Amino acid sequence: MKIKSFSLLLVVALVLFSCAREEEEVFKTTHISGIITVDDQIDASGDNSGIELLSTVQNEAGQTDTLFVSQTDSTGFFEGTARFSQKDMFPFIVTRNQNTFGYINLILAEGDSVYIEGRIPNLAQNVEISSHENDVYKIFDRVDRSFSRVASFINAGGLSADSIQAELEKWSDIYWEIFEDYPDTYASRISGESAFSILSGWNDSLMVERANIVMDRYNTILPGTRTTLLEYYAETEGLSRALEFLEELKSKSTSRSELMDLDMHTIEVLYDSSRITEANRLLEQFRNSYSESEQAMDWAENISYDLEFLAPGSPFPSIGFRISNGDSLNTEELEGQPFLIEVTRFDNRLYQQQFDRTVAIYQIYRNFDLEIITIPIETTSVTKEAFFQERSRLWQIAQPNSFDADEIIDILNINRVPTRFLVNRDGQIIRRYIGNEYDDVVRGLQQIITTNE
Repeated sequence: MKIKSFSLLLVVALVLFSCAREEEEVFKTTHISGIITVDDQIDASGDNSGIELLSTVQNEAGQTDTLFVSQTDSTGFFEGTARFSQKDMFPFIVTRNQNTFGYINLILAEGDSVYIEGRIPNLAQNVEISSHENDVYKIFDRVDRSFSRVASFINAGGLSADSIQAELEKWSDIYWEIFEDYPDTYASRISGESAFSILSGWNDSLMVERANIVMDRYNTILPGTRTTLLEYYAETEGLSRALEFLEELKSKSTSRSELMDLDMHTIEVLYDSSRITEANRLLEQFRNSYSESEQAMDWAENISYDLEFLAPGSPFPSIGFRISNGDSLNTEELEGQPFLIEVTRFDNRLYQQQFDRTVAIYQIYRNFDLEIITIPIETTSVTKEAFFQERSRLWQIAQPNSFDADEIIDILNINRVPTRFLVNRDGQIIRRYIGNEYDDVVRGLQQIITTNE
C-alpha cells in the first residue's frame, strides 16, 4: 500500500470547495498591510509604486468576486481589508505594469491581521508573511514537508512492513499535537485531518476515533479525507453505512456550497455502486435545488452522460485504433475476454507512478484472460518510445495519431487522465477509475475471477 502525503491535497481541495459565496452571507474581514519593493537591478529609481496585490474567487454563478485589491505607494507600502465568506487559504497575485511577479498564499481569518514584506521580481524566494494564522501554518508546513520525505522513503521500500505502522502512528501523533495545541486555526483543522488520514489501512480504529473528534469540532471534513472514510465504511459496513455517513455530514453542514458538494458525492457513490435509478432520482432533485449555479449545472450535465452511457453494467462504447504492430483493433473485437482500457498521457506523473501497479495487475490477471490496452493522447511516437526505454511493454498500446483523440475524449467523457475502464467478458463496464480511484481496481478484478470460476 502506497503511503500518501495528504495535506497538500487537502489544502487544494479546501480552496476549491469552500470559496463559493453563500446566500445572504455575512462577510468576514482581515486587515492586510506590508511593504513590497522593487529590486534595484530592475528599477534603480527608488519608486516602488504600482505593485498590485489581487485576490479573486469564482462564485457558484461563475462570476468573479474580488476579495482584496491594493497597490503600493512610492515607498512600497500598501494596506487594505480583505472580505471573505469563511476562513481559508486564498491565492494572491502580485503584478506591476501588467507583469506577474508571483503568487502568495495567505490564510484569511476573522479578526486576524496579516503583514507582508517582499521584493520583486523574485518574490517567492524572499517574501515574509506574519500573522497568527499564517505563523501556525508555518509550523504545520514544516511537519508536512518532513512527512512527505518519510512517505517517499516508505514508498521506496525503505522500511519493513512491521515498522510502517509504528512510523505512521508516530507522525499521526505529531500532526495531532498541532491539532490540539492550536485549536480553531486553519492549520489545526488540516493537521487533524492529516492525523487520521495517514492511518487508513494501518490503524483504522484510531483513524475513526480521531476523525470523529475533528468532525465534532468543525462539523465537516474535506473531500479527500471524506473519501477515505467513505471507503472504510463501505468496505467494513457496506454501502448503506457509507451513504448514512454522507447524510450525517449533510445534517451538520450550514454551508450551501458544501451541501451541494455532498449531494454530488452521494450521486457519484450511487453511480459507482450501480444504483442508477436512485442516482437519477437524486440528480433530478439536484438540478432543481442548484439551478442557479453554473458549476452545479455543468457537473449535472457531465454525470448525466455517465449515468446514461457509462454506468456499471452498460456496454462499453466501440472504439477503434491501430496497435503498435500496425494491426487495427476495435474494442468490439474483445468481447469474450475481460479488458482494462486506459486513456492517459505518458508524461503524466500519476500514470508513471501507477505503472508498476499495472504491471503487477497484468502479470496476475492475464491468467484470467485480462487484456490491457493503453490509449495515449497528446503523445507522439517519440514520446512513446522514450517512455518504454526503461519499462517493459507487456500489453497492447494504441499507436499515437491512429485515432481521433477528441472523439474518444467525448465518447468516454474524459475529464482527467489517467482514466481507466474495467470491462467484463460480456463487454459490460464493471467500473470507471479516475486518477487515484485506480487504487480500488482489485475489487473490480475480483468480479472477473468470480465470473471466470
